[in-house]
Amino acid sequence: MGAGDWTADVDDFKRLAALAKVDFSISEKDEAPDEEEDPTLDLAAFLEELAKAAISPDPDEFAEFVAANRDDVFEALAQNPSVADVILAGYRLGITFGSDACMNALGAHYYLGDIFEQDFTKAEELYQMAVDHGNLQSLINLGYIYEYGRTGKPDFQKAYECYSLAAALAPSFEAAYKLGDMYARGKAVDRDMHRALMLWERSLELSQNVVERAQPAIRIAQLLVDPECGTWGIDADPLRALKLFQDAEVGLRIDIADGQYYYKKRLREAIEGQEVARSLVEEEDSGLDF
Repeated sequence: MGAGDWTADVDDFKRLAALAKVDFSISEKDEAPDEEEDPTLDLAAFLEELAKAAISPDPDEFAEFVAANRDDVFEALAQNPSVADVILAGYRLGITFGSDACMNALGAHYYLGDIFEQDFTKAEELYQMAVDHGNLQSLINLGYIYEYGRTGKPDFQKAYECYSLAAALAPSFEAAYKLGDMYARGKAVDRDMHRALMLWERSLELSQNVVERAQPAIRIAQLLVDPECGTWGIDADPLRALKLFQDAEVGLRIDIADGQYYYKKRLREAIEGQEVARSLVEEEDSGLDF
């Protein structure tokens, strides 16, 4: 599929313009409930707002609207699966006017398979298009495509180049911890746990909230209770690890509640890690006189 295939066509314009100006036809089961019932999404009103965001003078507004109203988007899809066609039309319209945010967001939907059928090839194409328009998040996202071989064999060198360039162009907690992963695993570079730790610590510094903090936190915590950390010249610190595991648990729970279920394994690691760290702290405390 070429870049031109993502541009909006006449039907996309007509569909969005109509939704922004007239009522959306819905079946009886989609009608708003009586006041005595639990409130549900007013599908017609929501689609009107969705369409208005799509035809806004700001081509990025549609991607921002979908991200900010994620729960409503999925409730609308549950009421009427054809809402996905409207969402696709909105992204295509944004892409037509050069929105790298729409390119990246649509690529992410294809990568995750949350709104549209999972398609890593389309995700890669859209990410690359967004990168060509200056989107740094898509550069990181391309790194995932290459690292995990989503469209072929893993290409660690390309993944490393993506993460490195993203980290060089702007402060990014995600690019920093992903670079740390490359050094920790010895992918495309020689394994170097000191450098991995340095990058994870940098990621922790760059994180701006508990959700962002979760990823570098669990990596550092796991290293600080690893029995082999001494062989890498890194001092064990179970007390700090305990705090970092706890931070990671909070952030990961928020991620999972937000629909990122692939972090369930990480959450188990954070919970189990707390037990390991607490046991080590208690061993250290047992030699102290209180």
